[in-house]
Amino acid sequence: MSRFLSGSSPEELAAKVRLLFTKTAPIHLVFGETTVLGPKKVTAHMVDSPDERRLHNDLHKLLNNIRVEYQYPEFIDDNHKPHVTAKEGVQLPSDSEYVAPAVYLIEVVDKKRIVRAKFNLNAA
Repeated sequence: MSRFLSGSSPEELAAKVRLLFTKTAPIHLVFGETTVLGPKKVTAHMVDSPDERRLHNDLHKLLNNIRVEYQYPEFIDDNHKPHVTAKEGVQLPSDSEYVAPAVYLIEVVDKKRIVRAKFNLNAA
C-alpha cells in the first residue's frame, strides 16, 4: 500500500487491519521485470499477483473507511503497481516465484522505517 497518514496510533491501526490479514492466505508472487518507480526513482522488481491486487483493494477499502490520507494517492487503485523494492545482494529473476507468509505495518519516523506490527497470513 502506498504511504498514508492516520490519526490512529500504530497499535490502534494494527487492531483495525488485523482481521483482514487473518482472513488472508499467504500471497503468491511471480516476479517480472526490474524497473524504476515513483518520484524517488526506486529500483523495483515488478510483481504479477492477483492475490496481491485483491489484498491491496481490500486494504484500500478498509483504510478509506477509517479516513486515512494517502501521501501518493496517484499510486492507488488502477495505478497501483505491485512490486518489491530492490535490495542490494538479492536477486529476483523474472518468472521466479515466492509465497509471502506475512505483511507488515511500517511507520516512517525521521526518515527511518520502523516495523510496528507483523501480520501472519494464515487463512486456508
